[in-house]
Amino acid sequence: MTKTIKTGKLVEKIKDMLNSLKDGISSVSPYDTAWVALIRDTNGSDKPQFPSCLQWIVDNQLCDGSWGEESIFCIYDRLLNTLACVVALTTWNTAPEMRNKGALFIKENICKIETGNVENMTCGFEIVFPALLEKAQHLDIDIPYDAPVLKNICARREMKFKRIPKDLLHTIPTTLLFSLEGFRDLDWKRLLRLQMPDGSFLTSIASTAFAFMETNDQNCLKYLQRVVHKYNGGAPHSYPVDMQARLWAIDRLQRLGISYYFEEEFKDMLDHVQRYWNQEIGIFSGRNSNYCDIDDSCMAIRLLRLHGYDVNPGKTK
Repeated sequence: MTKTIKTGKLVEKIKDMLNSLKDGISSVSPYDTAWVALIRDTNGSDKPQFPSCLQWIVDNQLCDGSWGEESIFCIYDRLLNTLACVVALTTWNTAPEMRNKGALFIKENICKIETGNVENMTCGFEIVFPALLEKAQHLDIDIPYDAPVLKNICARREMKFKRIPKDLLHTIPTTLLFSLEGFRDLDWKRLLRLQMPDGSFLTSIASTAFAFMETNDQNCLKYLQRVVHKYNGGAPHSYPVDMQARLWAIDRLQRLGISYYFEEEFKDMLDHVQRYWNQEIGIFSGRNSNYCDIDDSCMAIRLLRLHGYDVNPGKTK
């Protein structure tokens, strides 16, 4: 195969990937899948509403007893995923060997938090991990709850609670909506006003699953049903991620110096971004968000302006 033919095949493969982005591509998250698996049957039976999520957990335990990305070991991610999956399996009294192996992994590795790289800490870890510990303790899961490292995490959670203005949480969209499962004493009547048009809370599957368990809101349920169906029984960490997927794909291809192969695809992708661009607040990783983040908004401004779109960053708050 000549170099030209090989290059052409690679270009076509990348074009196919760009044209199939749609809502963005994310891997299944054991943590979020476990939260969806906790939802009880809405018809009143003592069964999970999403048995496929429970089955995904059973099918995806790693050899060391943990759940998570096999090729990358991040202690925060592994512990959070594993505790969530053990809680889900214990809640439904299934796969005893797997949940015992998972609990053993937690006991043997919890001390690694002390030496873990804080820069790699999972978003919201100090809020959501203690909430899972409370669930695990209620289920009598064998974990050293009195371990100094766990007490320290729980203490930091309480400190954060004191610093978070409770009224702000219920009034305007903030990143806190992404981790509602970690909070106590929420005013759901007010929070439901901050729900996104697709039924989610800031595109977070775990947060939306928790919201449904607390409110029985049907828009939350419909959102979760769409996500689980799309991911064949599992759930990603966030959905959709169409803005982020397009922006970062364009950025990486430009940095590689091969963007001239994909001018038509770039136009379609940036047209999509501009369609959902909010001049007042910017954009989030997923479309139609009532909240924006600085990473995606700045990337959108840079790429849209670079490609000739009429975007005025001075008007964005």
